[in-house]
Parts: sequence; structure tokens; C-alpha cells
Amino acid sequence: MSGLKKIVQELLHAKNRQLFLVIAIIVISVVLSRSFSNLRETPKSTAKPSQIPVLVQQVDAGQHRVTVTTTGRVTPRNTVRITPQVSGRLEWLNPEMYAGGYFQADEVLFRIEPADYKNTVAREQAEVARAQTELALERAEGNAALAEWQALNANVPVPDLVSRIPQIAQARAALASANARLAQAELELSRTEYKLPFAGRVLNSSLELGNYLQAALAYGDIYNNDSLEIVVSLPRSDLAWLNKPADNRENNLAKEDAGEARNSSNYNINIVFEELNTGTSKTVPATLLRVGATLDDTTRFQEIVIKPPTNAQLLPGMLAQVIITGPPLANTWELPLSALQADNIFWQVDDDQRLRRLPADVIATQASTVIVHAPLPSAQIVTNPISSGIEGVGVRLLNDNADIDNSGIDNSNNITNGIVNGIANDDLDKTQAARTHSAGKSAAKTTANNSDG
Repeated sequence: MSGLKKIVQELLHAKNRQLFLVIAIIVISVVLSRSFSNLRETPKSTAKPSQIPVLVQQVDAGQHRVTVTTTGRVTPRNTVRITPQVSGRLEWLNPEMYAGGYFQADEVLFRIEPADYKNTVAREQAEVARAQTELALERAEGNAALAEWQALNANVPVPDLVSRIPQIAQARAALASANARLAQAELELSRTEYKLPFAGRVLNSSLELGNYLQAALAYGDIYNNDSLEIVVSLPRSDLAWLNKPADNRENNLAKEDAGEARNSSNYNINIVFEELNTGTSKTVPATLLRVGATLDDTTRFQEIVIKPPTNAQLLPGMLAQVIITGPPLANTWELPLSALQADNIFWQVDDDQRLRRLPADVIATQASTVIVHAPLPSAQIVTNPISSGIEGVGVRLLNDNADIDNSGIDNSNNITNGIVNGIANDDLDKTQAARTHSAGKSAAKTTANNSDG
């Protein structure tokens, strides 16, 4: 006790009175700060629960077709070499027989000098006439010998040599040979005029008037208009929507044998290209000709060959868009590609305006849409991406809002992350209390410094 009294006396001493005053002020400030903090009521949160703004689309189960769009190059199936069948000097050349020229079926494209071949025909015609004369003489001599034999030997059979049967046969064979040589000479004469049995175009040509052409040598390349095809490469998943030509043929033959009508393909093919003269886009139907027998070593794609209509104005090397529409698929949904969320799911908005998770059984992914097996007869599906959606979270439909703010969709993920709204308000209250406590301490320090001064 004596020690405590001594300390109090020292503090009350005139020299230590200022230090005692500072300590008293600090103690009173701390006590008052804690009292105010305990008496203060924490404000209650009045904010409404946050909702994610979404765009939705009403979908109903029905029939939808898978559309495959790709690009192919126009190319002729094969080219034909300009090869004369006879030799001779080029006497006449069709003006279209240069690169880019057009020609019709059975049109004369060039002519070789025919004089030598006409002479050969005349010579062979003379040989035929001579053979005919020899045959007539042998027959006349045979008839005369037969009459003489019968007059002398009425009841004796006539020998073949007497009736000149071998000689007549020899003369008949000589006549047949002369006719064959004449036909060959006339054929070679006709080949001096070069024709083709189809309409087409000239790719390149080295023909020129005065050139001496050798038979069986090539002097250029041409192609048949009917041989133009469009070759495209498709992944095997897209080939599932096509019937192979062989399958169609076998099915149709089987139906014909059973007396049933032929079935057309259950898919459609259209090609889109720019017309040569006008440059406008044109769409025409096409057919599937062949499916490649092998896969590409690099891409593992398979080639298919599309046949355009004959009257389509196409050129080798042109690019054409090929649109393949598959058969109708029952009980399916078709939705925008943006509706397919991460983890291969859809978000459904139920009657209570809350999110429900639906698995996505994808049939085909297209350029802007996705086709899936319908898990429900109908539903409202979210069509904008939600990266952190939560099952049962409330949503706000932007489709019903007259002033749709696109930024609301972008901010939906941020709202989802703060969906437990009370956390933010409680943190705010605690921060304000801490700031009040710090303010009390600062005031005490300020008073002490002023006292020291």
C-alpha cells in the first residue's frame, strides 16, 4: 500500500501532473469508443436478391434437318488430248480451236489435206471393180463347164473343178478383201476432218495452219462440258447425312423388282456460284455421283463428287459453295450455338424464373446453330453464355424489356459471382465500425500531442 501511495503522490506532484492528464485522456477515449461501438445498431440490408439478366428462346420438339456447308472446286473428270488419227498437212482450222474456244458435238475442228486419201479411195474402188469382174468370169466359166459336162455325162456327178467351185470361192474372197480395203480408205478419208462426239471447250492447242500433223501425236487438250464435277472433302461425321450412290441404286432396284415406286434421296444438294456473265450469285440443284474410296492421309477427310446440271455456266478451277441438307430428324431442338454452355449443357428457365440444368445430347453442330435430341417437349432456353451459372439462381428476362442493355448480359457473370447478397452488406458494416474505432484512437493521440505542446 505504501508503494501505491508513493506512486500516486508522485503523479499528483506538480512536475508529473501533465503526464497524468495525458494518460487519463487516453483511457477515457478508449472507454468511450468501445461504448459507442457496442451501443451502435448494425444496419440491416434492404437490397433485393440479385438476378442474372438473360436472353431466352422458346423451343419446341419437332423435325429439323442438318445442313452441311462446304466449298468445292470445279474440275473436269478427265481431259481429252487433241490427237489426229491420220497424218498430213493441216489445211483448215476452226477459229475456236485455240485456248478458251467453244465447240459443239460433231463440229469439224480442223481438216487435213485429203488429196492423198481420195486417191487411195479411187484406187481401192478400182480394185473392187476388178474383183467383181473376176468373180463374174469365174461364175460364167463354171456355168459353161457344168452345161458341157451334163451334155456328155448326164448321170455322172459333176466334179468341183469342172463346175469351178474353188475358183468362184477364191474370186469371192478377193472381192471381199477389195471391199474391206475400200472401206478402210474411205474411213481414213473421213478422218481427215477431226470431230468429237461431245460439246466442250479447248484448254490449250498447238495447232496452226500449214503444220504437218502426225497420227497419234497430241496437239492440245480439251474437255467435255458434261464431265465437269465438283470435288469436296468432308469429315466422316458429315457423310452420315448422305446416302451413297450405290445404296440408292440397290434400294431402287429392289423396289422395282417388288413392283414398288423408286425412292428419291432423303437429302438435298444445292450449289451456289457466281455467273460468268453477270457476276450474280446463282443456286442450282446438284446430285451426288461418287464417294471416295480412301481417306486423306493428312486430314482424314473423304472426298465426294457432286454433279452440277449441264446448263450451269461453270469453268474448271471455279469455287462453288455446296449446301447439303440431310433428312428430317424427329424429336429434336435447333438452337443458336451460343445457347450451348460449358460442360455441354443448356440452362433452362423454369416457371419460377430460375435456372435449371439440362444435358445437351448434340446431334450436329452447324455454322450458327446446334441440333440436339429434345429432352423436353418444350422449354425456355438461355441463349447467351453464362460462365458461372448456379442451379436455382433467379434470372431477369431481357426479352421482355423494351430497353435491352447489352452490357447487362456481359455483367451477368459478375452478378452471379456475388449472388449471396448479404455478404457484401455485412462486410460494409464491419468496415464502418473499424473506421469509427480508428477515428477514436486518432483523436486521443491528437489531444495528447497538443497537451505536450
